[in-house]
Amino acid sequence: MMTIHGPVILDLNTQRDLFTPEGVLPVDGVEKFPDLLKRAFTWAQRQQIPVVSTRLRDVAAPGQRGMGRIVCHPGGAGSGYEKLPSTLLRRRQEMPLDCGTSLPVEGFKITQQYIFDLVSLNPFECPRLDRLLSESNAGVWILVGGPLEATLRTCVLGLLQRRHKVAVVSDLLGMWDPYEGDMALRQIESKNIEWLTVAQMMEKYGPRPIRRPTPAPARVNAAARATARSAATTGRKNHVPQAKNGSSRNGAKMPKREFKLT
Repeated sequence: MMTIHGPVILDLNTQRDLFTPEGVLPVDGVEKFPDLLKRAFTWAQRQQIPVVSTRLRDVAAPGQRGMGRIVCHPGGAGSGYEKLPSTLLRRRQEMPLDCGTSLPVEGFKITQQYIFDLVSLNPFECPRLDRLLSESNAGVWILVGGPLEATLRTCVLGLLQRRHKVAVVSDLLGMWDPYEGDMALRQIESKNIEWLTVAQMMEKYGPRPIRRPTPAPARVNAAARATARSAATTGRKNHVPQAKNGSSRNGAKMPKREFKLT
């Protein structure tokens, strides 16, 4: 099981075919997304927020607008299959497209972003991603991307079924069909999830506290304090208090002080 103490961004299909105006099937209102995505992922890079990304691969778009067109076909640099450059972090790892379920044992210790390829709009049909979303224990899953009426809705319902805490960034949701997207939005709005904007996400989940290991000199200081306590205890044992009659408690008489009047 992979345990993440803070938030994790679940980045769904932020690719050129969906989130650029020149894509094969861009989402509704595509012009607003590039700047917002760049702002969100720049913040995630600085705050070291773990990111799990998905990438569609040769998927037939459904609905009246999609008409079964193939989107996100790998065709080299600049193809619609590629993710937006602003959504790629420096420390990232691409997972192989196969039926395996193995995951890196180090988790997010040496990488900040995992990228999974999807051959359908249902992310839970990818065995590795299904295992990651099912067995990981995160503080909250923050969902961005799209399409809302397909992948994002399925993710929200699947994560809630697995008893995860879910948050959705409202100004980073893309939909292919406004009617189908509005129906999906109403369905997930009725669920127990948190709604945030990009600004609210950045304010609530950053900056993250830096965990520093206990320095080695602390052990030396503890030994010094123990030695000081031991010396103080020995000093109290050797001290002989004076009795009221001018003699010590062991019977020896103490010299009397003489005072002369002038």
